[in-house]
Amino acid sequence: MADYLAELSGELEVINERTALKPVLGETWDLFTDGASCAEGAGAGLVLASPSGEEHTYALRFNFDVTNNEAEYEALLAGLNIARKMNIVKLRVFTDSQLVANQFNGSFEAHDPSMQKYLQLLKEMAARGMGAAKQ
Repeated sequence: MADYLAELSGELEVINERTALKPVLGETWDLFTDGASCAEGAGAGLVLASPSGEEHTYALRFNFDVTNNEAEYEALLAGLNIARKMNIVKLRVFTDSQLVANQFNGSFEAHDPSMQKYLQLLKEMAARGMGAAKQ
């Protein structure tokens, strides 16, 4: 699958594709996200990979109805929240959603009101940067 890239606030980038440690400040971590929705439910998979190759894997089940595209946004937002709580300062994000990556980088417009809200949340998180999590 092709890679799609969107820059987030200098320290975070979104690339289209696919137990807490104390991260070393300044090192770039990777976040891989995938969200999905079907008749049986919706959820997401997340992997946070440290620069040394250690992986932290998360599986999420959503207790609310979402479309596939909304699940992709939910996966990304959840991953960013986890990374922030882990005090990760630099992060590259890989998503298999061409829609999410291209809406973020401005190549696609968000016409649907739901997509507009998700995009706004993502942009707000990116504008805040990664930095330390609020306690």
